[in-house]
Amino acid sequence: MQIWNQARRNHRVPSHEQNQHQDQQQQAPSPTLPPKSNAQSLRSPSILANSTSPPSPPKRPRPTENVTENVRRRASDRPSTHTEQADTKVAAESASAIAQSMAVLKKLLNSESSYINMEDFESRRPSSSSSPSPELDLRNLISLADDPKFRDQITSAIGEGADIFAYIASLEKHAHEEDEKEQKIVVEYKEEIERFKDLHASIQKCDSVLASVEDYLSHFQHDLGLISSEIETLQNRSIFLNRRLENRKELESRLSGLIEDLFIPPYAIHNIVEGEIGSQWISTIEILSTRLKRMELFKSEVQNINASVALINEIEPVLRMLADKAVERIRDFFVEKIKSLRAANVNAQVILYSVFLKFRQLYAFLAYVNRQLADDIAHGYANTMRWYYHSNFSRYLKALEKLKIQSLDRSVLLGSTESSRILPSSRTPYGNATRDPLILGRRVNIVFSTDSSVMMESTAEQDNDVQWMEIGFRSFNLALMDNACAEYLFIVDFFNFKSPDLQSQLFQDIFQPTFELGEHYIQKLLEMTSFDAFGALLCIRIIQLLAFELQRRKVPVMEAYCNRLKMILWPRFQLIMDAHSDNLRKLSGRSAPHGDESKGLAAAASVTSSAISGLSSILSSSHISSVLPHPVTQKFANFLNGILELSPEDMEREPVSISIVRLRNEFEAFLTKISSKITVGGSATPQQQRQQNSTLRERFLYNNYMLVYTIISDAEGKLADQERTHFKNLTSAYAGAAA
Repeated sequence: MQIWNQARRNHRVPSHEQNQHQDQQQQAPSPTLPPKSNAQSLRSPSILANSTSPPSPPKRPRPTENVTENVRRRASDRPSTHTEQADTKVAAESASAIAQSMAVLKKLLNSESSYINMEDFESRRPSSSSSPSPELDLRNLISLADDPKFRDQITSAIGEGADIFAYIASLEKHAHEEDEKEQKIVVEYKEEIERFKDLHASIQKCDSVLASVEDYLSHFQHDLGLISSEIETLQNRSIFLNRRLENRKELESRLSGLIEDLFIPPYAIHNIVEGEIGSQWISTIEILSTRLKRMELFKSEVQNINASVALINEIEPVLRMLADKAVERIRDFFVEKIKSLRAANVNAQVILYSVFLKFRQLYAFLAYVNRQLADDIAHGYANTMRWYYHSNFSRYLKALEKLKIQSLDRSVLLGSTESSRILPSSRTPYGNATRDPLILGRRVNIVFSTDSSVMMESTAEQDNDVQWMEIGFRSFNLALMDNACAEYLFIVDFFNFKSPDLQSQLFQDIFQPTFELGEHYIQKLLEMTSFDAFGALLCIRIIQLLAFELQRRKVPVMEAYCNRLKMILWPRFQLIMDAHSDNLRKLSGRSAPHGDESKGLAAAASVTSSAISGLSSILSSSHISSVLPHPVTQKFANFLNGILELSPEDMEREPVSISIVRLRNEFEAFLTKISSKITVGGSATPQQQRQQNSTLRERFLYNNYMLVYTIISDAEGKLADQERTHFKNLTSAYAGAAA
């Protein structure tokens, strides 16, 4: 900047040119200069390259003219004085220098390299020192042209013939402004330099402190590495010691548990060997059983531990000896109790539930230690109880056989002409008004009765009344069911170590002879009664009720016995029903005239009140003797009503429905044959007689079917509904003749 100012002072432009130049600057717009950081940046192309490019210089009126010619023209136009001549000379030299500079500048701008040889430029300058130095401004301009950022602008200004001095003046003004800014920055820097010095001192102190901290941390890191290695060593040592400690604790826990579990107090040993068998002895046996089970468990767990194996081998013989002594005493105890069951008039149920179940832990211990001996005791118990139940039920059965059972032969069949051999009785069972075997009456109460009591043995021996077969059958099987349920529940509870199949097998071994007694008894009853259809069907219903009760009690072991009884009773029931059907089929061939049979109607069994009310219209007829129901019809209706009352549920799978249909068909065929024999005497013509006979026959069939329908009208059940519908259809078919 100083060189620039010195060149400005050495350069003296004539006053009139200076005024003209100033006028041109006033007319030209002020260029906007880029901001500079200092004065040196004006001469440095690299700094100018980072600043904002100044605007192009103002254009001359004739932009196409050469600058040198303009200078010469201005010199030739002025008056030729001495002073002016000198100025003219200087101007000519300046013009020559400018021309050379312009040539160099154009060469620079047109060359590929932006480098300017200043020595070559100096050689082209005029040698006169007294002349002005506008080339200094051009030199600065050339130095700006060396910057690629200003090359295009300078090239445009020169090409357009712009006033280069005005452009340099704008650059000078811009440099002056930059100098002011720089001085302002310097002043501000001087004002803040003390604070910066303090900050620098603080930073140096911090650097020294941080250096000491760095040194301390480096030593600390080294010490920490040593400590970490020591900690790792201690950790490995600790892991090793912990592993050994755990192994010792585990061994100690096993050995201590083994010792505690296998240890038996002296008082327990004394009690097992010499103590009385009771509740305390049971507790001692439980202790011994626990020790034996723990020993077996430890033997399987500590096979690889020599200390435990040695300890078990030392304790095991002692425990085995003590267990053998306990087994010996338990065997003697149960053998004695089993023998007590064979005593006369003993109640086995009391002994089983008060003694055996109380000491069932002893038998469980016996089964654990010596299974074979436990099975032998169970076999001895089964033999004893088999004898017990068989002997007691045999005695009870003999008492039931002393009952006077109502015996029925073929004379009770429907349409039988033989005299009935029904034994008279002063007191009928269940207060029946009649002992007609074809009337069910109150015999049905035995099925629906809630009384679970049975006939006592002494009562059966002293009873002189005639009883139906189902009385003894129910008492025997009800007592058998109660004892069987109690025995099965005892077996399940006492012999709980056995599987359900073995428990059922043990029960069958005990009760099989007793079940055979029941089977023989029902066969004997059927042989005595022969043709008691109601008795056979009542026994079937009793067996079914017992089966339902066994299911409710969850005792499945009597199911086979119930099935065998039903297999005996159902064929006999069908045989009796077939006998009634066959007798009706044979009756039509040997029937007496209807008028003779109707005379015996008053001697037949009484009809129900509903039947009498249904026949009131029939009794008012003029031909009463010929249209009254047949005696067989009333017996058939009562018999059918009893069968239907004993079949209240849906029994389609049972043989009852088939037997009823067959009997009904035979009865209808019998009535049809009987009705064909009804005739009317008198002097009527044959056609009138045939018409009257047809009417009487239809009225006869209507009366018989109406009687059957009236008697069975109170029966319940699906089968009863079917029969009522059937006979109602028959009465409807013959209702026209009865009107």
